[in-house]
Amino acid sequence: MRRVLYCFAVTLFLVISVILVQNPANSEEGKTSSDNKSAEKGEALFKEKGCTGCHTIGGGKLTGPDLAGVTERREEQWLREWIKSPDKMVMSDPIAQGLLKEYFVPMPNQGLTDEEVEEVIIYLKYEGSKKGSN
Repeated sequence: MRRVLYCFAVTLFLVISVILVQNPANSEEGKTSSDNKSAEKGEALFKEKGCTGCHTIGGGKLTGPDLAGVTERREEQWLREWIKSPDKMVMSDPIAQGLLKEYFVPMPNQGLTDEEVEEVIIYLKYEGSKKGSN
């Protein structure tokens, strides 16, 4: 019985390993392709939601901060919360309060889904890496 279980476990391990290796989403190429699509969606959202009216990525400050390198300056979880609910964060988060104090204009809540927030962050990472961080 032990031998049968051992053989089953080894076979299962090998099958799972083959599936994981062959899955393009687990390869660098698959990940890059997925990230590129997310970055494109993030860029479309960035433009569609009017973010370009207040922000540049490597072009300097406007009504809001230049976002080049923002994914390096801020923790990703903070960015998620900020992009998702800036109106709530400005009530209690010291960084958000500092941004309001510096720029005088509150960032509007765009009503983004969690998936859309991730796409915007991927876009910011992609664009920020091309422009360099300030």
